[in-house]
Amino acid sequence: MNFSEKILDKKEELLDEFESLTLEQLALKIKQVSNRENTLIFKIACLAARVSVLNQRIQALVNDNSANDNYVKEAENDTGNIVEKIIKRSRKPTNVPVEWVRVQIKETTEVNGVRFPSGIQIDVTDEDAKKMIEGNKAILLEDLEKDKVNEN
Repeated sequence: MNFSEKILDKKEELLDEFESLTLEQLALKIKQVSNRENTLIFKIACLAARVSVLNQRIQALVNDNSANDNYVKEAENDTGNIVEKIIKRSRKPTNVPVEWVRVQIKETTEVNGVRFPSGIQIDVTDEDAKKMIEGNKAILLEDLEKDKVNEN
């Protein structure tokens, strides 16, 4: 969106006035000062500054929460922001790479919403493998190979 020079200058002036604050504090402060003046230019400049701060906060969240497939970065502090809490809850809270094991399905079963027929071999996480083996739904392939060697 293109703003006039007056609005852009006023927006930058607002952001410079509170540059020592964190993004969260800055958003609150700009919201508070928006009632300071009733001129249309000042109100629009405050809105533009709030949008700018919001974009910076979203970008910071995206940067903080990007991770490769095997590692998940834990949040270092809890700021109370609802978006951060949702993102934090949706990710596994470990820095441990995922370990995969191969199992053979003994009877038709479902793993993470996917149905697998009996006899098929699949790679699953250690956690899923333990659940399936304890539920007598699968056999760890290493165990199956050991049994065949012992029979000979």
